[in-house]
Amino acid sequence: MVRFKNRYFTAEIIPLDNGRTVQPLNLKTYDILKSVLAATEQIHGEFGAAAIKNGLDVKYCNESTQIAIIRCRHGPHRLLASSLPFLSSIGKRKVQLQSMYTGATLVKCYKFLKKFHQEKMNEALKMCRTEEEKKKIFEIMSKTKYGL
Repeated sequence: MVRFKNRYFTAEIIPLDNGRTVQPLNLKTYDILKSVLAATEQIHGEFGAAAIKNGLDVKYCNESTQIAIIRCRHGPHRLLASSLPFLSSIGKRKVQLQSMYTGATLVKCYKFLKKFHQEKMNEALKMCRTEEEKKKIFEIMSKTKYGL
């Protein structure tokens, strides 16, 4: 039996709203998959889209932190990695995708996210002047899945 190796891309989805009020992203995994396939097909043609399509999946998508984990097969993951920066829209929203981490297992990606959120929380706590502000930050971070 042959084992299929996967690669997991942890990416931050940055909405590009020109001066408008910031609304929640409300992203569906299908919209992310469709946009990733379209960007890969635009950069690498039908070969690239067909190569990544077999193992492509969105394993994690958090609307509050705007972070997604995308799974792809090992090998064609290079095609996906080179086309992610060119992704300009998901659904009808203009976005920018910033790759944060590429891991071999989903557990490693979750460990990275936990460390990333801990660093963000420490930065936010340094900016606080009162205990009330610190309590608010702890409440906000405790609502996210990997805040602490």
